[in-house]
Formats: sequence, structure tokens, C-alpha cells
Amino acid sequence: MKKDTQDNHNDVGWRSFGVLDIARVFSGLLVANAILSWFFTSSSTWGYDGKWINPSYLSFKVRNNFVNLTLDELAKYDGQDKALPLYLAINGSVYDVSVSRTIYGPGGPYSKFAGKDAARAWVTGCFGKPDEFTYDLREIDEKEARNAIQNWQDFYDNHRKYWYVGTVIHEEITGPPPEPCEHVAYPGS
Repeated sequence: MKKDTQDNHNDVGWRSFGVLDIARVFSGLLVANAILSWFFTSSSTWGYDGKWINPSYLSFKVRNNFVNLTLDELAKYDGQDKALPLYLAINGSVYDVSVSRTIYGPGGPYSKFAGKDAARAWVTGCFGKPDEFTYDLREIDEKEARNAIQNWQDFYDNHRKYWYVGTVIHEEITGPPPEPCEHVAYPGS
């Protein structure tokens, strides 16, 4: 008789802790975290506003869809088609700047950089000359170009909202280089 009582106790009072229970606890902790965050910071993410909460970035990281684009293909990502991401390139490295359409998209102050590899303009600061928006770095001091490009690539690589998505396949440069441009210390000045 004792054995039956003990078996009933195990059947009724003790259930195993299953996957569904773990999911419930985890969900409850997430909701509690979001509520506390909202109470203290008026944000469900404790004030964080970077790429790790951007669904496009998370999708990119999961799929690892790095791109290899020609200049013509890159030109499609200039912000004119809102269904496509917004890309810019610096010396062959392509970055997704879709989160800043007001800056890089049509009508934005840096819209001339969208959909192209404008390494030369990033180096010279000459934003008023259309022929500067090219990857042609001929007749620019090599050390100056390397430093400027590295600084801009570091900016985009380390930016909290932009990310590296691939490379541009450059065509061989032909013809004369762009006419020299007086360097502008601060773009737009």
C-alpha cells in the first residue's frame, strides 16, 4: 500500500521541467527586462539604438550575404528604389547606410556618395566637383590617400548603425585622371 501512495505522489506533485517551461521563464524575463528598461530609460532596449536591434543587420549576419558588385550594380543602391538597401563604397569596400536615408538618400547632404565608390572625394574633400566621385586615386599622394581612406573605412566599420556588406569589382581605369582639386578641410564649406 505504501508503494501506491508514493507512486501517486510522484505522478501528481512532481512534473518534469520541460522545454515549454524554459521558454515561459525566458519570455517572462524578457518582458520584465523590457518593462524595467522602459520605466528607467523610456526605451525597451535600455537606450541602445545600434545595428544589433536592426532586423536588416541581424538578417545579414545570419545569412552572411556578402555582395560582390560591379559599379553598374552598385549604382542601383543609390536610394532611388526604397525597396533596395542604400549602399556606398570606399576604395572597394561596400557599406550599408540604409538607416540614414535622410543623409545618404536622394536630396540628402551626402547623396552624391550613394551607389558609387567615391574614394577620391573622401580623400580630397572636393564635394563640388562631379569628377571627384570616383575610385580613381591617381595623382593623389599615396600616403595621404591611404590614411584618409583608412580613417573613413574605420568610421564605417565601427559605426553603431552601418555595416560592411561586401566589395566592388572595379574596372581598369583608363583616360586622364580628374583635374586637381584644392582640398577642402570641412566638406560643405
